[in-house]
Amino acid sequence: MRRTLGTTIPVVIVLVSNYLTATLPAFANEIEKVPEMMDKPPDPEKAVVSEYAEMKRRGTIEAFELFIERHPDHPLTDDARKNLKRLREN
Repeated sequence: MRRTLGTTIPVVIVLVSNYLTATLPAFANEIEKVPEMMDKPPDPEKAVVSEYAEMKRRGTIEAFELFIERHPDHPLTDDARKNLKRLREN
């Protein structure tokens, strides 16, 4: 018995067509929920200043050492070194 693909292809096309007809509108609704623009990344300078404020609030040798280690080239590091020196002298 010889088989032909003549009747199989229209059936497959109909099934795929039905699947897409059912799923594409739902997918389109999901796309509309995606925000148009991503949130801006945080300002790195504000993060360092905030971190220094927290270290200063703690006021410990360890806190200032940690800040200096994390941000050796930041302008606030000079202030951290002064505070560290003062704490070590007391």
